[in-house]
Amino acid sequence: MKKIIYTYVILCFSLSFYGQGYNTKKALKDYGGTTIITTQVRAERNKGILRGTEAPKNKAFVLANYNGIQPSVYPAFGGGFWPKKQPRNINKINFNTKHLNEIVNWGKENNFHIIHHCLFFPNKYFPKWFWNTHYTKKELNTLLIKFTSDVLNSNDNKNKIAVFNVINEIFAMDKSGYYRSDGENKEDCKWMKMGFEEDKSDLKGKSKVNTKHPIFVKKVFETAAALTNAKLEIRDFNIAFGGKKADALFQLVKHLKNSGVKIDAVGFQCHLNAFKKYNYKDLQNNIKRFIDAEVEVYITELDVGLNLWVKGGKMKDVTDILKTQADWDNFFLKQNEVYYNLVKNAKEAGVSLISDWGFRDDIPYGNWRKNQKAWMLNKDYSKKGAYYAFLKGLYDAN
Repeated sequence: MKKIIYTYVILCFSLSFYGQGYNTKKALKDYGGTTIITTQVRAERNKGILRGTEAPKNKAFVLANYNGIQPSVYPAFGGGFWPKKQPRNINKINFNTKHLNEIVNWGKENNFHIIHHCLFFPNKYFPKWFWNTHYTKKELNTLLIKFTSDVLNSNDNKNKIAVFNVINEIFAMDKSGYYRSDGENKEDCKWMKMGFEEDKSDLKGKSKVNTKHPIFVKKVFETAAALTNAKLEIRDFNIAFGGKKADALFQLVKHLKNSGVKIDAVGFQCHLNAFKKYNYKDLQNNIKRFIDAEVEVYITELDVGLNLWVKGGKMKDVTDILKTQADWDNFFLKQNEVYYNLVKNAKEAGVSLISDWGFRDDIPYGNWRKNQKAWMLNKDYSKKGAYYAFLKGLYDAN
C-alpha cells in the first residue's frame, strides 16, 4: 500500500513539474517575471487602441499579452504636442496633450505600467517652423520648462506615468558618439544652442568620448525631476551592442550622476536586422555596465527587419533582397533567431523592461520598415514564429 501511495505521489509531482514547462498558449507577460513586457501604442489610426477600424483587435491583443504600454506622442506628430504654426509669444504657446492623456487614462484603468516616448528629440520630430527659429538661450530655456511642465502637469501625468523618456536620439547619426549640431536641418538638434558644459564623468582615455555635454540635457532632467517621482529615461539607437556611441551615452550618464542629476534609466532602441550576426555577449556586458552605474536598462523599440540603407545612395527596396518565397522563409527563420537571442540575453542580463515597436506586420509608422514584416503578428493577427521566439526567449531566460 505504501509503495502504491509513494508511486502516486511521484507521478503527481512529475505531472506538476512538467506542467510548469514551456507553453505556447501562454501570453508574453506570463513569462516576463520581473521584466515588464511593453508595446508601443497610439490612440488612433493603424496602431490605435482607442479608435479606428482595428482598435478592438489591437486593444484585445495588448490586454492579453502585455503588462506595460508605451504611448508614442511626439512634439510634431502622433497626436503631437506642439502647435503647427509658430506662436507670436512663446510665453503663450499652447501644448496639446489630449492624445497622450487619453492613452494614459486607459492605461491606468487597465493597470498598465506606462512609459511615455518622448519629449525632446532632434529637429525632425518638431514642427518645421521650430527648425528655422533663432531663439536665444533664454527663450529656449523658457520653451523647455513650459513644454516639460505642461505635459507632466496635464491630466496629472506626472503621477500616472511610471517612466518618462525625456530625451531621444541626441547623438549624431553615425557611430562616432559625438553630439548632433545645432543647425536648421532635420537631423540637427536646435536645443544644442543652449550651450555646453564641461565633462564631470571622471572617465579617462578612450572611455571619454566628449569633453563637453549639452546643457539642455541636464536642464530637462532637472525640470522633470522637480515635477515628478516617475523614472526618467534617455535613449538612442546603435547603442545595444556597445561601441563609441554606447560609450558616449555611458559617459553622459556618469556626467549627469556626478553632477547630482536624477537619471533613472537608459533605453536601447534595438531596431535590428535579421541577417546580421550579433554578439550577444557584448549586449550582456553593455547592459551590466549601465546597471553597475546605477541606472536601469530598457529594450525600448524592438523590431527585426532588413538593412535597406545604402551609404550615399538610394535606399533599397525589400524586393531587392527578398525575391522568392524561399528568401522570405529564410528571412523569417533568421528573424526568429534574432528575436529569441535578443530577448533571452537581455532578460538574463537584467533589463527591467522590454518593449516591442508595435506587433503587427504592414502597420508601420509612415514608411518605417514598410513591407519588411518586422513584427510578431501577420496582418490578419495570427501569430508568427517571431511571437513564439519572443515567448520562448522570455521562458528560457527564467
